[in-house]
Amino acid sequence: MNILVSGATGFIGQSLLKSLSPNEHNIYAVVRKIDTRLHSSVRQFTLETLSNIDKKIDVFINLAGENIASKPWTEKRKKHLYDSRVTLTDSVRLALQHPPSLVISMSAIGFYGVARHGVFSEDTPPKGGFSHELCKAWEDSAHAFLNDQTRIVIFRLGVVLGRGGALNKMRLPFKLGAGGPIAGGKQWFSWVHIDDVVNAITTAMRDQDYVGEYNLVAAELIEQQHFAKAYARSLNRPAVLPTPRWMLNAIFGEMACLLTEGAKIVPKRLEQQGFEFSFDTIEKALEDIENQ
Repeated sequence: MNILVSGATGFIGQSLLKSLSPNEHNIYAVVRKIDTRLHSSVRQFTLETLSNIDKKIDVFINLAGENIASKPWTEKRKKHLYDSRVTLTDSVRLALQHPPSLVISMSAIGFYGVARHGVFSEDTPPKGGFSHELCKAWEDSAHAFLNDQTRIVIFRLGVVLGRGGALNKMRLPFKLGAGGPIAGGKQWFSWVHIDDVVNAITTAMRDQDYVGEYNLVAAELIEQQHFAKAYARSLNRPAVLPTPRWMLNAIFGEMACLLTEGAKIVPKRLEQQGFEFSFDTIEKALEDIENQ
């Protein structure tokens, strides 16, 4: 296959590339500038040179997007988040000489907006808020690839757990015993192991029945305090120092809702599709990660 990847140097991108053999695929990456972190077998293109790919792309895997939770949501920051997702996706579509046969694009459970109550499957109407607006625009930009030749698959990700990403940023506070419940810890915590993310992507590449939007989260429904205790236990540390809601609101402003809120998100369509998660409990997932 001819596979084009955006966000190839990110947490998910690096894990995905390890599973894609250069002996079986021609792998291309969309980059801002040539990046030495990528293997020499990966051919790199900027948006300006992307039109030089004269072969039809079989799969465009769209992983790009700046971390939504790394900085407060100022108006400038919101524009960066939008451009790194929506503008980039639009630019790739316009630059390619031929439409891809398949587009697999990431989104997030932030699509459902700010909520703590209710159960959200793929057909549940979302709440409002910036995270919904951003995810909706990103999904719309992926759907713009749709034509008679292109299949579209969108994965709405929960917190992706692995050696890197969000868990890597949590590690030091938890090691210091400061990983207690956030804002009471009663909000729901939707998570997925990185191996299951990679497996879902590669399964969608092979299986023509995968079409449309999927919640890519483990079926286990846990509260944030459950996660905090499980992660601390995996590190042999206590989880006793809570983080109050007012402090997060003061530090992060509007963005604090990503930490203080969380509804029940269920992978209804993946289960209907027969997808099997390798890691179905948080304890099993964390044990695997800490043993790597």
